[in-house]
Amino acid sequence: MTNTAAYLKKYDLEDLYQLAVNTGVTDEKALERDELIERISDNLLKEEVLEYAYLYSDDAALDSWQQGAKDREFGENLSLTDVYGLYIMGLAYESLNEEDNFFILEEVLGKFETVDTEENREARTAVQRQLNLIRSALHLYGVVEFKQIVHLFKKYYGMDVTIEEVVDLVNRSPYVITVNEKNQEFIIDDMTDEQYEIIRSAQQKYKYYEPEFGKFIKFSNPGYIDESTAHESLKKWVSGHLNTDVASDYELYLHVLRMVISGRKREDISGEIKNLGHAFESKAEEDEFFELIRDVVRQTRHFQYRGKSEADLGQKTIVKEVKVGRNDPCPCGSGKKYKKCCGKAV
Repeated sequence: MTNTAAYLKKYDLEDLYQLAVNTGVTDEKALERDELIERISDNLLKEEVLEYAYLYSDDAALDSWQQGAKDREFGENLSLTDVYGLYIMGLAYESLNEEDNFFILEEVLGKFETVDTEENREARTAVQRQLNLIRSALHLYGVVEFKQIVHLFKKYYGMDVTIEEVVDLVNRSPYVITVNEKNQEFIIDDMTDEQYEIIRSAQQKYKYYEPEFGKFIKFSNPGYIDESTAHESLKKWVSGHLNTDVASDYELYLHVLRMVISGRKREDISGEIKNLGHAFESKAEEDEFFELIRDVVRQTRHFQYRGKSEADLGQKTIVKEVKVGRNDPCPCGSGKKYKKCCGKAV
């Protein structure tokens, strides 16, 4: 078997503890680091661990697993996005020699057919449908109350669930989602304590943004951007002004967008724009660019506004949402027509 210990040694202790939970290792915090790594490695190919990964991995990771099972070379040279659900289960790793190059364990590729049963496919559809709703809420709100998730299950799926059932679902999933029992809320991964306090305090003034289901469920994809005309204008500006030999148009656009959304200072953004191949010829040109940036910020959805944008807060009429036709495939991923699935709840 692949020497997974060599890869696991790169993990910090907290990540190993989470991986231990995901792979069924008990009393993980009582174990020495080397013993913990050994126990995790021993559990990776157990049937219940592989089945758990099959049920809870995101669609991109499952597709990579399925394709890699047919063509072993496909299981190599993948991105983190391609394997994320398997990566957090210890079934995929980053190359020791090449950063941002991931692969699925060859032994795991050979096990796909054993877990890809009709019973597991049905169970996975049910699990993913529910997780997608929670993912959408977290990517849209950042901090979301338990009772809001219960409300969304009723609104979008017509399901009556309890807070206890929702918390249990989150705790059973391998994804790192903070469960704040004291404040009765879920918190998205990687939010600092300082960010949490600022966002939670600001959120109290606003109602949750609840778009049409077809749009809401798109937020289950962490890479989804609800693009406005301002975002499209920024995309065109990047394509026409920055050095696309460094990266693709879209990658450069995302890089600039992240700088903007993270609140980088004007001079920092201007400096990075210069590094990427464009020096502003005049203050007027620079001012025009930052006017576009202000419009992007105004049109971007923010956690502190509970999924709304500054533009939403300043207008009475919300932009027309995505409608799902009754005979269209349901966006929740069930494979059924919308009218026979989530459309029944509308």
